[in-house]
Amino acid sequence: MKLIVIGGGAAGFFCAVNAARMNPDLEVVIVEKSGKLLSKVKVSGGGRCNVTHACFDITEMAKRYPRGRNFVKKSFHGFFTPDTIQWFSERGVELKTESDGRMFPVTDNSQSVIDCLMKEADTMSVEIRMHVSVEKLEKNGGRFILHTRASGREDIMEADFICIAAGGSSKPEAYGWIRALGHSIALPVPSLFTFNIPGHPITKLMGVSLEDAEVKIPLLRKSSADLC
Repeated sequence: MKLIVIGGGAAGFFCAVNAARMNPDLEVVIVEKSGKLLSKVKVSGGGRCNVTHACFDITEMAKRYPRGRNFVKKSFHGFFTPDTIQWFSERGVELKTESDGRMFPVTDNSQSVIDCLMKEADTMSVEIRMHVSVEKLEKNGGRFILHTRASGREDIMEADFICIAAGGSSKPEAYGWIRALGHSIALPVPSLFTFNIPGHPITKLMGVSLEDAEVKIPLLRKSSADLC
């Protein structure tokens, strides 16, 4: 039996390593179209990675996900904040709670989380293939057929199970290969992104969080509200 996870981010890795742990006979492969793994983990929380939030009430936590409240509420009954804390603790990553409820690794370094997930993938023998993009996904009987492209070459991969953890895209047409399977798509909205401004004094503010903040880009004559 084989599981292919599409996407080498936090969700993809967490799915892959836990699937492999729960079923040692399952072959697990992560395919990532870029040359980077866990890139959003690296920059989240200003480089410290806010792993979870110190909220231990399922109903209250679900309210933080306005577009997916019902879905996450059901999921939280299977794996919630205490489970997250325990999962990382068992693998040597202790979390701490800050005054606003955000929970970070005690190292204040997102690399601790990245190293943990990478080590777990290695321990669970999860195969990782980078620079592999999925262009088409079909179902033939009980098997999935992935049409992929790597280094300009087309290839076909087969799997018994598929997890799509490819993240968001601002282009609706990017989801065509998923719609072709009959799925509906809730278009994503901007969430976590970075500004590329090396050498500017503002980089000293990395990791600072503010409520109701607005960013203006004079050359574009747009504010953060306009961009979102």
